[in-house]
Amino acid sequence: MDITIQKQYVPDEQDDLYRLLVENASEAMYVTRDEKLLYINPKCLKIVGYPESELKKSSFIEFVHPDDRDLVQNRHMRRMRGENFFNEYSHRIIDKDGKVKWLHVHVVRLVWRGKPAILNFASDITDRKHAEDALSESEERYRFLFHSAPAGVFYYDSSLKIIDANDVFFKIFGDEKQNPAGFQLKKLRDKKIIPSFLTPLEGKMGFYEGQYRPYNSSVAMWIFIHTAPLYGRDGKMSGGIGIIQDMTKNKKVEESLKKREKELKTKSIHLEESNAALRVLLRHRDEDRLELQRNVLSNIRELVIPYIEKLKSRQMDAEKKLLINMLENNLRDITSPFLRNMSLSQYNLTSKEIQVANLIREGKATKEIAKLLNLSTRSIEYHRDKIRNRLGLKNQKTNLRSYLLTLS
Repeated sequence: MDITIQKQYVPDEQDDLYRLLVENASEAMYVTRDEKLLYINPKCLKIVGYPESELKKSSFIEFVHPDDRDLVQNRHMRRMRGENFFNEYSHRIIDKDGKVKWLHVHVVRLVWRGKPAILNFASDITDRKHAEDALSESEERYRFLFHSAPAGVFYYDSSLKIIDANDVFFKIFGDEKQNPAGFQLKKLRDKKIIPSFLTPLEGKMGFYEGQYRPYNSSVAMWIFIHTAPLYGRDGKMSGGIGIIQDMTKNKKVEESLKKREKELKTKSIHLEESNAALRVLLRHRDEDRLELQRNVLSNIRELVIPYIEKLKSRQMDAEKKLLINMLENNLRDITSPFLRNMSLSQYNLTSKEIQVANLIREGKATKEIAKLLNLSTRSIEYHRDKIRNRLGLKNQKTNLRSYLLTLS
């Protein structure tokens, strides 16, 4: 309620005690009537930054923040009319430097020099207001994070009673048939998670990761819980704070990946076995090919060459001799690769070494051989050394191609 003070006696302005009290007051003090400033103490001048002469010649409403002028003007006029209502409120002003400041004002109605006026006591609460705004903003951010967090967030007291929790928490535990108000963690059906809530009450961190079977559900969830001690302003343990996440989908993905990895490993083993079998088949194919070459050479030597030799020993005209020579040369050309392979196989060369040796014999360089066989030059150099060793040419200056040509 507005406190109306009717005083017919006002101390003389020259009174030393009056001046000492008012001019050294820690609060701003000013007297207003009809929007004019009748008196301003030094504290008030310090807050607004204007000289007294400039303040007194203008309406005090001009120094009020534009957004608060209607409020201040309305309350001033109502008090001047003698209306009674709340006598404390806060509003903003703009000082001489253009800075916005907050004042908390306590007002009383009095008689000043024979006429009604308003005595105002004002405190600069700018810093406090900024702190309150910052705290309010911080609380808003906290509430936003609390309620929009993808994990369940919850607080509980020393009896394991939920103080506050977000929607995700109640979504996870929504089938427990408990009222959200007064939700009791110790009444959860699956008791194996309870220790993670009790551990913070001993001043330690709580943790649980594993299966959780909700109330009236045959399907188990996979959850993660992390809890920490919660202390009051007096520093004493008051309960705990925690987060909980439903990791069921993540766990299924993890298990699926492990299963897939196991399948790939099994397929890799089977592939290695198949490769080994293929290498055996290729080796047998090379052996069969060499055997075929041996048989062809043997048949030509035994069944063809003797008859050619008989024909050559007989008298015949030049044309027939030419045909016989062409036949013999063509047979030699056809069987020469067989002869080379047979000659090299006698030195126990591998199929790859025989390939490299034949290409060397044809005059191919190391880089050319590597490109033809899709191997590295280092591999070709390795095979060249192995061939020299098997042919008995190690530590000799004999040209490998020249030597191989002698085996034709």
